Amino acid sequence: MKLMNPDYRGRTVPDLFTCSDGTPVTSKEVWEKKRRPEILEMFRNQEYGCLPDMSDAKTMIRLADSRCDGTFMGGQAIRRTVEIETERKGIHFSFTFVLFIPASAKKASPCFLMIGNRGIANADPARHFMSSFWPAEMIVSRGYATAVVLTQDLAPDYDEGFTTRFHKLFPEYTGEQRPGNAWGAISAWSWGCSRIMDYLETDPLIDARHVCVVGHSRGGKTALWTLAQDQRFFMAASSCAGNSGDALARGSTGETIAQITGRFPYWFCKNYRQYAHNENSMPFDQHMLLALAAPRLLYTTSRTFDNWANQKGQFDSAVLASEVYERIYGLTGLESKTMPKPETPLHKGMIGYHMKTGEHNLDEYNWNLILDFADMHGMQG
Repeated sequence: MKLMNPDYRGRTVPDLFTCSDGTPVTSKEVWEKKRRPEILEMFRNQEYGCLPDMSDAKTMIRLADSRCDGTFMGGQAIRRTVEIETERKGIHFSFTFVLFIPASAKKASPCFLMIGNRGIANADPARHFMSSFWPAEMIVSRGYATAVVLTQDLAPDYDEGFTTRFHKLFPEYTGEQRPGNAWGAISAWSWGCSRIMDYLETDPLIDARHVCVVGHSRGGKTALWTLAQDQRFFMAASSCAGNSGDALARGSTGETIAQITGRFPYWFCKNYRQYAHNENSMPFDQHMLLALAAPRLLYTTSRTFDNWANQKGQFDSAVLASEVYERIYGLTGLESKTMPKPETPLHKGMIGYHMKTGEHNLDEYNWNLILDFADMHGMQG
């Protein structure tokens, strides 16, 4: 495979603009019809895993509850609880998510879908617990709807042999017979995000053309993978996604593939383990995942003390992905190729970025900048 920038800041990375058969990517048509699909399949088969055949599964969506009263948000929001159930060969799996919609909106509201990987205290539908991890009140006050789904309701965040929640629909994919490219938890969480989008497209109070999926850490990886696969999403915002998310694996100064697949093998497909201590043999790297967002909006964040997430690798990945925005779509990716100082956001391009002083986290500072970026780029319609 032809390599791009063989000494790009000390890394040799796979070329975004050469197809696997050697065809150069010289037009939007070649990118969208040939190169983009093959990159997507590399990530499906070799990192996050392929979902099983769902043709014999039936999914049903039900609005379980909708109310607007003073018990939460002072009556400023409509709260909806939605149940999504999937049945396959007599096996049933269901999950719920909560959606808050500005009650005073004069038109359909754009929406931020939060992937909640920290439990109910950080994503409380009753709003008894307030958390800057998902500041629903602030999001609503700025004219956006916001939904939240807990990862634990979709698929467990521990290694249990792929037998519960979403996984239980496919008992034939357990044990030794599980294929090397079969899905991990990240793909199951992403599947849930797409089913939520199915609902959002039917809700007359939601502007489904302007939906952003948001996540932190493993949730950030999921948000990026969701945007790559489901082009209905307008934007993704990823906080501190790091290794196997937005940071280049090659030359990592933080977490490595060996470390992440050793601790969290169930996040990925088994095929991904072959790249432990062997990153340079990968036919892909994470800049290619970010490039799959083009020409849509993408936002990534870092923290100054979060060295495990490899801040430099995160930014370099976005720089490389910017080339697709620029060469294929004639758009600005990152507005600057120089890594900014902390608290100096880059918002003018289609890829936004900032670094905040602090530890591995997502808080109101991040949310305010994500919302500012969305406002600047027309998410309000």
